[in-house]
Amino acid sequence: MSQFIKSSLLATAAVLSMAASGAHAESFNFYQSKTLSNLVDTNSSVINVTSGNIGLALSAVSSSSSAKVTRRWDGVGVNSGLGDPGDLNSSLLGSNTLLLTFNQLVSLNSLGFSSWDNGIFGIGADKVSITTGGKTYNLSSNDGKSPITTFSLASLGLQGQSFLITAQGATSSFRLANVNATLAVPEAGTSAMLGLGLAGIALVARRRKSRKA
Repeated sequence: MSQFIKSSLLATAAVLSMAASGAHAESFNFYQSKTLSNLVDTNSSVINVTSGNIGLALSAVSSSSSAKVTRRWDGVGVNSGLGDPGDLNSSLLGSNTLLLTFNQLVSLNSLGFSSWDNGIFGIGADKVSITTGGKTYNLSSNDGKSPITTFSLASLGLQGQSFLITAQGATSSFRLANVNATLAVPEAGTSAMLGLGLAGIALVARRRKSRKA
């Protein structure tokens, strides 16, 4: 077996091992105990946080040029000015949107929201959408647990670097309390096919070299 083939197979084995073991999930928690220092919102153009090897930037998307991402003890929202309470809210006039931008490709595992309202028999319930890769996914009723309602996103298979979190409906109002994400890794099947392809190319090249000799 040639050195090239050995190197290819070893590299593939390493990738397969990483994919099999799975990357470590990282959590970003924005919900804190209430204190005198965090009762009032602090407004910023961008909030940058890090957990493990994953960096996350949160920014505001709004029709208002003065919109800021805002944070207090119960989570992160968007303040577009003009008496906006700073939540991720929606009305007939539009919705405030929070942009999550990761420093590398991730799988989005779950999102948690504070002040989430399930409404009465589903009427008036809070609703939120997640947009990434040109596709939008809608989330609505959940268990309504207090103080944080968490949506598991594993079944959606959301991968990307940028995610738009938008309040939907005419009455939604809540805050982003936490985010859980994992570094995206190649699927084992894809890695195996890559390794076999490299090995095949090396074998063909070796045979051609032997024939010429």
